Amino acid sequence: MKSSDQQNSLVHFRFGFVLLLTLVVMALDVRSKLLSDFRYYVESALYPVLVFADSPHSVGKMMSTQFKSHSELIKENEQLSTENFMQRANTLRLKDLEDENQALRKLLNSPVRQNIKRLFAEVVDVDPDPYLSRVTVNRGTSSDVYEGMPVITDRGLVGQVMEANYSFSRVLLLTDPNCQIPVIDSRSSVRAICVGSGSHAEIIINNVPRTADIKEGDMLLTSGIGGVYPKGYPVAIVTSVGISDSQPFAAIKARPLVETDKMRYVLMFGTSSDKADAEEYALQAKQMTDDKTILHQKKVKELIDTLSVKKGDKNTNSAKTDEKKTNVGGTND
Repeated sequence: MKSSDQQNSLVHFRFGFVLLLTLVVMALDVRSKLLSDFRYYVESALYPVLVFADSPHSVGKMMSTQFKSHSELIKENEQLSTENFMQRANTLRLKDLEDENQALRKLLNSPVRQNIKRLFAEVVDVDPDPYLSRVTVNRGTSSDVYEGMPVITDRGLVGQVMEANYSFSRVLLLTDPNCQIPVIDSRSSVRAICVGSGSHAEIIINNVPRTADIKEGDMLLTSGIGGVYPKGYPVAIVTSVGISDSQPFAAIKARPLVETDKMRYVLMFGTSSDKADAEEYALQAKQMTDDKTILHQKKVKELIDTLSVKKGDKNTNSAKTDEKKTNVGGTND
């Protein structure tokens, strides 16, 4: 029992001594800064141990920052790519639309249709059939996609939607043998119909007379005939024009501007299904038409009134002349 008591007393003595020594050292360090150099060397010696102990937290924080920065850069890059894609697609028809808009506004005095919807989509699947040129995109009826909706890229026309599901749509490419697109030569304004050949690098222009003014290098644009494809979008470049005396039509081939086998993103656009927009457009058109009719009626009425006044003045002048003649004749008698 005595040895145990002595051992406990020794432990307590050691603890008290260490505590007292700690307090003295802390007081000296606070007042005189005597141990600053010693502390510096101790911390320098223990720095690798501190780094190793803190490494899990540092590595986790660094990885979190890197992944966050990388994801933000990817998101920003995708957003900028989307905006750039749409801007380049818009510039394809800018000049043609400006000229057409000015001409139509002067001729018809009609409102401009504003309910045009554009959808950015990604190609998610390609038809495995080598004789068909069709792809699947990640937009469907939930995004107001409909059958016949035109599809383009920033380089030119791609085709049209042939089947629309809730989340996905199948696009018939212009190189498919079942696809027919009304086109017009940008240089000579010759109209024709292009048909897919089944090859990604070639389309065929059918039923063009031998005398038609189409040459190699001419740009083919959508003519707008049929109402499916808007006017003025680039389609292909004429690569060959074959003329034979035994054939009534020329054999014309063209190269599509869009590399359909390499494209990843497309732009789908068409008339919005918003009923309010359609009613507003119809109301504007009716109002402008009524205003034009009323203006025309006013002009006709003014013209009739002017002619009536002139005719009345003429009759009055004739009556005065006859009266003068009568008076002169009576005086001579």
